[in-house]
Amino acid sequence: MVKFFPLPDPRKGTVTKAMLADLKRANLIPPNIGVFASADHWIESVGVAPPLEGAAPKMWRDNATLWSARDTFQYLTLERGAKGELVRWPINFSDPMFQYLSPGAAAFYHEYAKHFPTIPRLVLRTLTRDEAARLHFGAGVAEDYPLANVLPDETGPIPGGLRATFPSDMALRFHPQTGQPEAFRYHDYVRAYPVDYTPYLPPLGAQRLSDEELVQAVESVLQAQLSLKEKASVIRQIASR
Repeated sequence: MVKFFPLPDPRKGTVTKAMLADLKRANLIPPNIGVFASADHWIESVGVAPPLEGAAPKMWRDNATLWSARDTFQYLTLERGAKGELVRWPINFSDPMFQYLSPGAAAFYHEYAKHFPTIPRLVLRTLTRDEAARLHFGAGVAEDYPLANVLPDETGPIPGGLRATFPSDMALRFHPQTGQPEAFRYHDYVRAYPVDYTPYLPPLGAQRLSDEELVQAVESVLQAQLSLKEKASVIRQIASR
């Protein structure tokens, strides 16, 4: 069974405490990030009036600003378009997005590309120390919650010696009916929706396979996740056409 984690959109007012707690447990919100669903959630948690720091609403803060000496802090968030809408991104494997995801997630998207005509796109954001540390529970267009830290790492895949903490077992999608952005463990998706590599074989008596069709069918069998004995059996069936 695949568990899909709805990703919060503070601009739509659909964020709940349970949603944020679920994302925390799945490491989709980093442990150094303090997150709140609303002013009421803040009051319930802290017991004082909600702060109004800075110009725009922001219901999260980076507690690493208390101990880190860095002047700037970097995160991954969902990309938005010019009108504030979440971008529906056609997969492009040369895009920086795939420096943020794991090689396993990239291989998953290669294999299941037909399942995902568009996906949410992660983009890198840089904030000053003050901006990363502030909280603001007033009215207005709220800042998006971060889904990963981007940290210095000389061996990291991101140019400039950086790596993202986005979970290596996670991928992203839009819910097919609601359009809600979601994260999920791609291994669970593979188990729930295995790819059938068995080539289609026309019934006996149907038109013979062309040379091109024959070669393509055999190539697909050789690439399939079948045992040697199973591959040999299917190839013999193909050869008899």
